[in-house]
Amino acid sequence: MSRAAETFALPDARCGGCIVKIERTLCGLTGVEHARGNATQKRIHVIWDDVSQSVDTLRHAIRDLGYTAELVGDSAPKSDGHGLMSRLCVAGFAMMNVMALSLSVWFGVATDMGGGTMQFLHWIAAALALPVMLYSGWVFHRGAIAALWRRRMTMDTPISIAIFVTYVASLVETIRGTEHVYFDAVIGLIFFLLIGRVLEQYMHQRSGDAAENLRGVLDLTATRLSADGVQTDVSSDELLAGDIVLLAAGDRIPADGVLMSSGLYVDESILTGECVPRQVRQGAPLVAGSFALDGPAQMRVTHVGSASQVGQLTRLADEVATHKGALQRASDRFASSYIPLVLVGGAVGFLGWYFILGAGFAQSLMIAISVLIVTCPCAAGLATPAVTARAMNLALSIGVVFKSGAALERLGACSRVFLDKTGTASVVNATLPAALEPDAHALLKRLAAHSNHPYSRMLSDGAIAPDDPDIQEIPGQGITGPQGSRLGHAAFVGAAEMSTTSLLYRDQRGKVWPIATTEKPRPGLRGFLAKMEERGHRVTLLSGDQSAAVGRFAKMAGLEFVMAGQSPEDKLRVLQAAQRDGASVLMIGDGLNDAIALGAADVSMSFAGATQIAQNVADVVVARADFRQVGVAVNLSADAARLIRQNLRFSLIYNLLAVPAALAGMLS
Repeated sequence: MSRAAETFALPDARCGGCIVKIERTLCGLTGVEHARGNATQKRIHVIWDDVSQSVDTLRHAIRDLGYTAELVGDSAPKSDGHGLMSRLCVAGFAMMNVMALSLSVWFGVATDMGGGTMQFLHWIAAALALPVMLYSGWVFHRGAIAALWRRRMTMDTPISIAIFVTYVASLVETIRGTEHVYFDAVIGLIFFLLIGRVLEQYMHQRSGDAAENLRGVLDLTATRLSADGVQTDVSSDELLAGDIVLLAAGDRIPADGVLMSSGLYVDESILTGECVPRQVRQGAPLVAGSFALDGPAQMRVTHVGSASQVGQLTRLADEVATHKGALQRASDRFASSYIPLVLVGGAVGFLGWYFILGAGFAQSLMIAISVLIVTCPCAAGLATPAVTARAMNLALSIGVVFKSGAALERLGACSRVFLDKTGTASVVNATLPAALEPDAHALLKRLAAHSNHPYSRMLSDGAIAPDDPDIQEIPGQGITGPQGSRLGHAAFVGAAEMSTTSLLYRDQRGKVWPIATTEKPRPGLRGFLAKMEERGHRVTLLSGDQSAAVGRFAKMAGLEFVMAGQSPEDKLRVLQAAQRDGASVLMIGDGLNDAIALGAADVSMSFAGATQIAQNVADVVVARADFRQVGVAVNLSADAARLIRQNLRFSLIYNLLAVPAALAGMLS
């Protein structure tokens, strides 16, 4: 069975209730494994068995519910910002004029205005309100009609009913020659609701800006240098791993790669949000999308397009837009059941006032309409995804990707933090023995190229991993190669007598070479530790290295809680013990040996330069290995969760106050 996945744009989806209906319908189709939508970005991501369903059948299923559906990146419809503004201007013009007429009527009643004059002003107001109801209000009528045609309801349903009933009731009162008409209310309601739609559209556009900015940096032109020295301008998507690219001052780096020149200053603000230039030395990695601030320089390409860090972040950003947290799922479920309650509330208000309290038809009708109007702006259905989308957009702008709304909600609440040492909490350096023979050196680079471990990246010197079945990485141990060669710790290499050395290499002749290694705390680590201490969160360093090396690093970094000699299984047991004690656990790691612990943590985090499996397992991916960004992500998560809860409380309080007030006749 083959699986397919696509993201559909839903320009007509208005709230979480709309999204829930679409999700339930798609999940009810044969072969659909997953359907998750986002009300703010108006998208839904679907995974299905492509034997049972096709893109067309999924699109038709969505359209049968009354919603437009197009593939994102294909022919997804653009938001009609100009059309909304035109409708808003018509409503605004009519509102200014009808308010002037209403003031004339109000003051005229107090000064005994003649019935004929009042009737004339009422008919002018009716004429002004008609195009507003039909043209400006069509935004709401269209969605309501499409939903009712399919025996469903959306957020547009109560709005459209309120507008239509108010206009018709006012027209009837005008024909009868009575004093009380509500054309100004019709126009005012449409005007203010359109303002909300314009702001919603702006928010929707802003929620995707960061991802679009990242996507745009991959479409570049590069100068490729051939083996015989010929320079050719090519599109960045034509580059291949191993190509040599020339960089001039001011060029945007077209792909991930390794610097071959002696040094280069780069601006990585596209990924980090920081405009401070960074000096890159020969052999160090370069990130696609960064700017070369001086030059000329040469780089060797390692990853292109979607395989680059920018490409991976963009792909993740597209996927996470439809992953929801617990609070957002709860608000969507509430919004989906809220609309019928609104209509029931309006009907109860009319029947209660007309039959029980003996009010007139017009007064009872206005009370029912007021119930529909005050409960239309369902904050629970829009505020939660709005906060989530905005927070994810801000995070992405500094190079932090939350893979789900749940990760965004939970990160700031983690009370225990566990850090891997090598390559995560530390920046490493490795120096080869000067006497290493050329063939042994070449084999060492081949072994190191098969691993994304920090020491391996240093030793491989940017070499591309060959397709060699004899080379295998063993998590937490090292790398085995042909002819008995090995790279790893002393016991793994078979040199227990050299156990004080962190990293050893046994070449194809069986000779063991010690590799000098150094570690220093990663940038921002001390500040991150201080921030976690202020929050009352305990940070523990987990490492597979020996106690002496781990202790030296912990003293250097200012880490109080340390656990050395930890295998991948040991790390898992430590995390599970903390969770049994009631702690919410954050695990930050980057290697194969961290994958098990990352998967078990309540929230897991990895840097973009980590192993692919670590990035796949992690809930949060940070583009630049800098703990200042980790601290920003924690603060952003805490603020977002606080705002979501605040919005839900406001929505609940608003409805508890507004609905009874409308039913009591205080708002009509």
